[in-house]
Amino acid sequence: MKKATILILAGQSNAVGVGHVQYLPKYYSPEKIAEFEAGYPSVRINYFSHDKKSNGFVPTGLNCTEQSKNTLGPEVGMAEYLHSRYPDEEFFIIKCAVGGVSMWRDWLSPSGGAEYDPNAYAESPEAVVHAVNNGLPLPTGWCYNELVKLLRESLSWLEEQGYTPAIRGFCWMQGEADACDPAPLGEYERRFTAMVKDLYVTFAPYMAGCTVVDAGISEVWPLYREMNEIKNRMASALGGVYLDTIGHGLTTATEPEDAVDIYHYDCGSAVELGRLFAGALL
Repeated sequence: MKKATILILAGQSNAVGVGHVQYLPKYYSPEKIAEFEAGYPSVRINYFSHDKKSNGFVPTGLNCTEQSKNTLGPEVGMAEYLHSRYPDEEFFIIKCAVGGVSMWRDWLSPSGGAEYDPNAYAESPEAVVHAVNNGLPLPTGWCYNELVKLLRESLSWLEEQGYTPAIRGFCWMQGEADACDPAPLGEYERRFTAMVKDLYVTFAPYMAGCTVVDAGISEVWPLYREMNEIKNRMASALGGVYLDTIGHGLTTATEPEDAVDIYHYDCGSAVELGRLFAGALL
């Protein structure tokens, strides 16, 4: 059987990716941009990304993000890194990320708290975004449930195609929503650790060699220092890797030029985040 190396990408808006494609020429040659635009057939992605779903694996490239925006996410950097270093191998990214969601509620897993709702799912990506944008409550644990569903569908499809799937990494870009208030921050470590352990139990046959890679958040969030200390500690306790995004120089300070969005990584930093994720694993 063929080997299928899987990387999970999950979290909130900086995992979705809000890097504006129009700024790619600031960072990359026309040839590299054309490569991004064509996508990477050897690195395919199945995604639920904010208000958009791929409904199966597609070549990883631009616009695996939001329906209405010309944007890119960390998956582009992951794919570029994997393709350039392992051109003869196949990789599969499974991405579940929605802007504005928290570990406190949306990513809560079965052993994370009694509030977890096993029947919590998105009615549709559009309904989720409407709720997030309007401050409406969503069923507790729905993000975790959607990731589990997406993983099960993806693993089944790969096995039907004759692959032997192995989940190599869990790449986590989240924490911004929980770094705005002491109460969610205080529960973050316990709930995240529970979520990871629940995933390892649920997908035990596939996750024996899986490493958690947890990316720190930027300086614009009120409790970013405390959150990043928690993330660093959790990664160590789980035998994983902590990515110091501040130390690596990722920026949120320049794009879009007419109204800078300080909460989301600039185009080049979004790609670099993906490279850092993949480089921590392979």
